[in-house]
Amino acid sequence: MDLLMVRDRSTGRFVYTERLERQAGETSWEYIRRSVRREARICTRFDGDATEVIVGWNVDSVEEFLRSHPEYGRTARAALRNRIERQEGNAVDR
Repeated sequence: MDLLMVRDRSTGRFVYTERLERQAGETSWEYIRRSVRREARICTRFDGDATEVIVGWNVDSVEEFLRSHPEYGRTARAALRNRIERQEGNAVDR
């Protein structure tokens, strides 16, 4: 099972999730094609500048995805703050 998620870039919150499951009798190739088409439809539905579309392969929930990819759990502000702190630290080290 895979998870299609849409995350708000400014807050880091997930605003939409959808489970993608392989249907009975569906080949791997058919499932991938259907998943890519669904992802494309979701991308056009949400504003690309304000949101980020993420596909979590082989996960059952957003929580499981965040455990595997903790960098997506931070808000955009926290990620920006960490990036600035790293840049300032690099400037001091020079």
